[in-house]
Amino acid sequence: NRKVQCGSGEIEIRRPKVTGACREFKSKVLTGWQRKSAQLLQVIPLLYLEGLSTRDFQRALKPLWGESGLSRSSISRANRVIKESFAEWRKRNLRDEEVIYLFLDGYYLGVRMGVREKEGLLLAYGVSKDGKRVLLGVYLGGRESTESWKGVLNDLRERGLTPPKLVITDGNPGLLRALKEIWSEVLHQRCTVHKTRNVLARVPKKHREEVKRALHRIFHAASLEDALSSANEFQRKYGKLFPTATEVLAKGLSDCLTFFRYPERHWKRIRTSNVLERAFREIRRRTDVVGRFPNEGSALSLVFGVLEEDRLKWRGLRIGKEEQAQIDAAVLQLHREPLVIEWAELLEAA
Repeated sequence: NRKVQCGSGEIEIRRPKVTGACREFKSKVLTGWQRKSAQLLQVIPLLYLEGLSTRDFQRALKPLWGESGLSRSSISRANRVIKESFAEWRKRNLRDEEVIYLFLDGYYLGVRMGVREKEGLLLAYGVSKDGKRVLLGVYLGGRESTESWKGVLNDLRERGLTPPKLVITDGNPGLLRALKEIWSEVLHQRCTVHKTRNVLARVPKKHREEVKRALHRIFHAASLEDALSSANEFQRKYGKLFPTATEVLAKGLSDCLTFFRYPERHWKRIRTSNVLERAFREIRRRTDVVGRFPNEGSALSLVFGVLEEDRLKWRGLRIGKEEQAQIDAAVLQLHREPLVIEWAELLEAA
């Protein structure tokens, strides 16, 4: 007899003895040394991605594991499928991924890397021509440095990814320098949420709501012309009152308004890097359980698994023939006639 753990708990199975057969008997129900059902083993990686620790596993699944119990090694073996999937995924060819919009961002993740215990987690998310979100790369780098981002962009390029129609970032200087070196011809959209936060940080608290409304009129305008008009009004009204805040707004302002050239139905999604901010929240929810990861492989494979689950929940964008034509026209126009905001250019140069 053999005891097997399955979804209904531990059961005992009587295996028939076969004698005198002309060939070896193999059961279609149980393999040679199987003690756990395949469905039960598939549950462990899913629960791991949902945030259960090893101790949580042992408590939650104890009734199903019976007398043998659930050891750390059992959990590790079951979770190995995530690491194997990640190892294969990170090397895949990207030549067939026609990415329209590329989102790049990073944040700090606790990983034991020699004497260092924090590394930059760098993410590359794309929106393909069919409007679906695709996870392109998950990396560890040194605090979002230029070299780290160059490594990300070079990896994407070497695996066959063609330059996207637009790159969306939070304005990190290291990332911008890397983009200029690797994909200088690619157009850039700077996150308007990050720009708003940076401007408001230079405004006294009692005036922040007023200034925030003025910024909202720029970044949520009905057209590019209205946005430029509101930006000029901001400069006239606050240039002398809040000069530092105005200078912060001026720096890279044209990159904040790039999205106006693209299809209007896409504006809400591409004017900010919120898609990655939400992804980071989901990652933090899971990684807070772990604390510090023992190595790079365990950190990246977990992040990969969490993001793949999160990606499937995304509603996607509509990119039909009309939207594609508008995107192509936007790229052509912006290359021929880059957006110039005179007062912003003057302040930035000064």
